[in-house]
Amino acid sequence: MSRVPLQDPETATGRTKEVFDRVASYYGMVPKLQQAMAPLPEITNAVWDLSTATMREGSLSEELKRVIFVVTAGAGECDYCVAAHMLALFRHGWTVDDCAEAVRGEPSAHLTGDENALVDFARIVADRPAAVTDETMEGLRERGWSDDQIVEATMTVALLKYTSTLATTFDIPFEALMLPLLEGPPFTDR
Repeated sequence: MSRVPLQDPETATGRTKEVFDRVASYYGMVPKLQQAMAPLPEITNAVWDLSTATMREGSLSEELKRVIFVVTAGAGECDYCVAAHMLALFRHGWTVDDCAEAVRGEPSAHLTGDENALVDFARIVADRPAAVTDETMEGLRERGWSDDQIVEATMTVALLKYTSTLATTFDIPFEALMLPLLEGPPFTDR
């Protein structure tokens, strides 16, 4: 049960309905996280804009960004966000076990060594940003990551930390399509 009321999309009006319609045009439904954010439709809209821009802009692939989202959500113990982004990774051929390995910090066979290094960096940023050192940054550059890509990865972590903070604090209930995921890893490991 959510700690805040969820706005039923069927009864939404005004600006909230406009924002919900935008979100539903992408997902085919309005996720419960956006329903919880409904009292502030302009912020909900801005977060939606930031989310879509983060997935669209830059040179990191959507798949790599989704992995960064999953490991960030795992670091923040946001099962709702882990499940949501696992579902997105399934479209890229990932399995539950592949996602669980990423959450545990294991390198993924779906990614190159350089991509796994960037995911490790994202995990550090998600766990404790102050742990990033000049050597950490230089190590990424030596692997061929540009400053723009490092910024993009960091912004991807920051966005997910924002949304996972909301989802965890509000105890957002799982969407029906997420429920089967909860019966296995990485959720049973907690």
